[in-house]
Amino acid sequence: MTEMEWFDTYEPVRNHLSKNPSGDLFETYGIELGYVLGVADSTPARVWTLVEGDEGTYIISGYHLVNRLGYYITKKPFEGEFLEVLDHLYEDEEEDETI
Repeated sequence: MTEMEWFDTYEPVRNHLSKNPSGDLFETYGIELGYVLGVADSTPARVWTLVEGDEGTYIISGYHLVNRLGYYITKKPFEGEFLEVLDHLYEDEEEDETI
């Protein structure tokens, strides 16, 4: 599943707590984290974590702490045990080596 397919399928909700009116990513601290934890307690299948991995950034189903960059809350819950969506693939950057 691509990032755009994920957005179309699960429909992330707008972050109504953010000063950015068009943002849908929730922060990992403060009142926004409190809101995410409340949703995770009541409907955990609607919470997703944006994480950084070795190959790039990923959107993974559920609430996670390790390598988290932020959280999404979606209108539609995920089904199954785990889903991972590639958000951004890191490209190998070649260094200019001069002698």
